[in-house]
Amino acid sequence: MPEQLTGVSTKLMAPSSDSNFSLYMRILGYLRPYVRYIVLVVIFNFFFVIFNTLSVWLVAPVITALFSDSPATASAPLQPDQDAPAIIPNGDSGENNTGDGSSGIPNLNQWLKERINHFFYRDDRAEMLKILCLFIFGTFLLKNLFAFAEFFFVSFVEQKVILDLREQVYQKVLGQSMSFFDRTTTGDIISRVTNDINSVNVAVNRSFTQIIRDPALVVIQLILLFSISWQLTLVALIVFPVSLGLIQQIGKSLKRKSKRVQENIAQITATLQEAISSVKVVKAFGMEDFEMARFHGNTLAHFRAVLRQVRLRRLSSPLSETLGVGIMICVIWFGGQLVLRGQLLSSEDFIRFIVLLFTLMDPIKKMGELYNNIQIALASGKRVFDLMDAVPEVQNRPNAIDKSDFTDKIEYRDVVFHYKGEAERVLDRVSLDIRKNEKVAFVGSSGAGKTTLVNLLPRFYEVREGGILIDGTDTRDIQVASLRSLMGIVTQEVLLFNDTLANNIAYGTRNPTPEGIREAAKLANAFDFIMDTPEGFETLVGERGMLLSGGQRQRISIARAILRNPPILIFDEATSSLDSESEHLIQEAIENLMKERTVLMIAHRLSSIIHADKIVVMEKGRILDIGRHEELLKRSARYQRLCELQFND
Repeated sequence: MPEQLTGVSTKLMAPSSDSNFSLYMRILGYLRPYVRYIVLVVIFNFFFVIFNTLSVWLVAPVITALFSDSPATASAPLQPDQDAPAIIPNGDSGENNTGDGSSGIPNLNQWLKERINHFFYRDDRAEMLKILCLFIFGTFLLKNLFAFAEFFFVSFVEQKVILDLREQVYQKVLGQSMSFFDRTTTGDIISRVTNDINSVNVAVNRSFTQIIRDPALVVIQLILLFSISWQLTLVALIVFPVSLGLIQQIGKSLKRKSKRVQENIAQITATLQEAISSVKVVKAFGMEDFEMARFHGNTLAHFRAVLRQVRLRRLSSPLSETLGVGIMICVIWFGGQLVLRGQLLSSEDFIRFIVLLFTLMDPIKKMGELYNNIQIALASGKRVFDLMDAVPEVQNRPNAIDKSDFTDKIEYRDVVFHYKGEAERVLDRVSLDIRKNEKVAFVGSSGAGKTTLVNLLPRFYEVREGGILIDGTDTRDIQVASLRSLMGIVTQEVLLFNDTLANNIAYGTRNPTPEGIREAAKLANAFDFIMDTPEGFETLVGERGMLLSGGQRQRISIARAILRNPPILIFDEATSSLDSESEHLIQEAIENLMKERTVLMIAHRLSSIIHADKIVVMEKGRILDIGRHEELLKRSARYQRLCELQFND
């Protein structure tokens, strides 16, 4: 039996050795097709940073213009070799300012003051204030225009990245072998495709802009702070390593908790999917309370995990802000005393320094949040990429051929099969030849290996030893899609899509015609009941075809196989759960379908296969005997016993 997981699958692949950095770069690698938009975002961010910083820097001259007691004096245009006077001269703005350029760093602060004096100085203080206010309004307007332009393009890129990622994951899931679905719960797959990608989306949304904008803001504002006073800036930076260390520890813990949250969501999804898909069994056995209790346990575990995650995440912001306020208090206390004594820098520059330092706290705090968002993205991204990196067991070999027809025979040569991770053989040295247009039936007790034997033909699973040949070519040397195009499969459990009857019949057929669909329905004995429905062929069948009876669903499945018109047919207990009337109609439809085709049949009702060209008796993964019905009745004790169990009445 295949390995069954009752919880979240943890065996999709071996643990990845990728570092956090390489994992995040892999996520960002999805930005590559949108480089031109990223360039625009960077440009808009650059102008946003410039105008944002300028709008903050201009606060100090406005305050000085309003509250300085010194009268405004005229200022001649500056010469290149002159120092700029303050816009509103004051008693401590000149000779005591030792912070202008003494650090050896290009003095951006002094250069800006020169430009402001040159363009905005007026004899009339009120006129000068008006011009400054208009200029500040203009800088804020431009800042927000560039912020909106950046947001416009970032939103497009973010959603396209998630669209691409989700489609690739879905494509990867559909490309997996059947053994993958045997080992992995449906709920876990759904959770990774939806919840984990949503978590990556949220994390990318919150971090994409910040990873470009906030570091630029921090750098340019630090340059200004060093230009104003390198001494006060170093005082402010002393506490930063402590803050960064705390943020890093919080981020690591967040990553672990985010992984638990996603695993809990997967468990909730799995429980929900199982209960809904088996709702008839739940109600029949009165297990509503049990299922509710099971669901409550899963949601309670998720609640606790999310609560721990949210508490920790919310801690980072007040912690960063508290440390930032501590830095501000140190700077105000230390620098304010120097300003009061007329040392280090002017009162205008001190105001400018404090305002810039306050505004610097916000991007630094956001950079802490950015780190936490990245950790959440890594936790969810790891689960998504584990799914994408799962290697399908069944793949096309190099130089696999495209086979479009079947002309001779199917050969099973010493086929051995066991499910992955299990030693017990389901098939043990099975050899069998099936000629073109031959009708071959497989009989035996449950677990004899009948279904596994026919499932190996379309390569739902890969043989472990031996091989299966079609017209002398190993099926592993035929392209998978080409191989399966030769076959039509009708199973006991018919799964229809929540679509129209016509689209369900046409599923898997290229360029179907309305006439072909109608003819297939007639041959499958489905035409009459279809025409009795309110919308005919346009009638919706409901989820999994639940608006149809079992016999109706089976006839739609047969019509689908008839329309596809494959040379090889596989029937896996197609009539075992039907009433006599439905079985008669479906048996007639099957006979229409089997004409001039090679057929492999698995049937528990021996009455449906007594006219087969060849009956294969199987037990415990081996072939006990092969022959026609009459021959096996004479020589096969096992076949005689199977017949007695069904025909003893």
